[in-house]
Amino acid sequence: MLAGPYYPRSFTILVIVAMGVLIVPLASGLINAVHVLQGVVDTQRQFTRNSLAITREVRQIVESVSQLQRAAGQYHLLQDAEFGPALRTRFSELQTQLTQLDAKLVDASSHAALAALRTRSGLLYRQLQPGAFLDSERFHALDPAFDALDAGARTLLAQADTAVQRELQTLEATVQATRRRLIVLALALIPLTLLLAAVFSWMINRPIKQLKASIQQLGQADLRPLPPISGPQDIVEVGREIDWLRQRLQALEEQKLRFLRHVSHELKTPLASLREGVALLNDELAGSLNPRQRSIVGIMDGASRDLQKRIEDLIRYSGMMRDATLPPAAPHALAEVLAGALARQRLALDAHGIRVETQLNAATVRSDRSQLETVLDNLLSNAIKFSPEGGRILVKSEPADGAVAVWVCDQGEGIPDAERSRVFEPFFQGARQPVSTVKGSGLGLSIVRESLLAAGGSVEVADCPPWSTCFRLTWPA
Repeated sequence: MLAGPYYPRSFTILVIVAMGVLIVPLASGLINAVHVLQGVVDTQRQFTRNSLAITREVRQIVESVSQLQRAAGQYHLLQDAEFGPALRTRFSELQTQLTQLDAKLVDASSHAALAALRTRSGLLYRQLQPGAFLDSERFHALDPAFDALDAGARTLLAQADTAVQRELQTLEATVQATRRRLIVLALALIPLTLLLAAVFSWMINRPIKQLKASIQQLGQADLRPLPPISGPQDIVEVGREIDWLRQRLQALEEQKLRFLRHVSHELKTPLASLREGVALLNDELAGSLNPRQRSIVGIMDGASRDLQKRIEDLIRYSGMMRDATLPPAAPHALAEVLAGALARQRLALDAHGIRVETQLNAATVRSDRSQLETVLDNLLSNAIKFSPEGGRILVKSEPADGAVAVWVCDQGEGIPDAERSRVFEPFFQGARQPVSTVKGSGLGLSIVRESLLAAGGSVEVADCPPWSTCFRLTWPA
């Protein structure tokens, strides 16, 4: 029972490691998702800031073109030199705005439109710059140039809007790609997490199942060496304690069987002398007996026979526990073996007026004959003991899924549900014992169970209305 190389020393550490490993892919996926989303948010924020700035500045350029035309009209049409600085200021503001906007534009068409707008504005200003006043006719002759300058500004505005729309589409494509990436990441993390959970679940459940199997083996009175337990060191230590318990139970079981064997053999010798003395008295070899004396001899003979049966049960049970192997099984006619068992129980059946009904749909049973006789004798004796006066006993057999099933049922008070799992334990005496019957040894049903288990079969308490108590036995076919 050694800890596996992939197990930590403590079961608690194993659970903590499992939780930590399961958290790692989920945490990494969450951190990656936050990082990606933060990048998308930053890109969207920058896009919004740039889009608003470009749109605002292009609209200011359109407004500056109008203000330039207004300032030029005030200077030349009013022939007032005081408006000269305002005309220079408006042109300077327009040039500054065009220069600032040129650094923010990213598409070639917008750069071309802005360059054309700068060229037109420069050519127009050279004709309008303060110094010599233009008359009304010459000034209005420049209206097409002003219109072209305004149209260029508005074209720049339209191209800036188009560029913003393209950037918005690019941003939407980036968002869609990010969403697909996150979905793929989540789909990849789910099976990875499930795989890790399955691995650690196997690592945690494996030693627990091994402990459970060991405990169940002990619970079934199977004292063979337990399978090794692998896992954390503390679980392995528990496995060693369970194996120590098995060895202790095995030693106690051997002591019990040795005690039963010794006591049984020690009782056989004085019992044989007692039986011989009772037989001599019954044969009146020591003198004639009056009716009262003969009655006492009869009581002594019955008690000695009952004691002999109990001693034989003890010897048989201890022998079966010591060596549970059976001679090779052979087919036996169930009707013939049952007839022999009924013949041996005839006096008890007649004394209580009990009738035995048979329904033998399966004619043969593969078993050792002596074991088959022992099983039927014990079950019939048990049924007679608990049957009411004038009652009935049912013995039936049927083929059942590659086996032969035999039922032995009676009309007694039945077995309480709380006692059904214990009736096959050695020396167990149920609460519902007949008042007029001599108390038995409690080994009859235990011998039945051991005989069936050794033959590869089974026995259980079954429900078979209207019968109150029914034992179902199966032999391999």
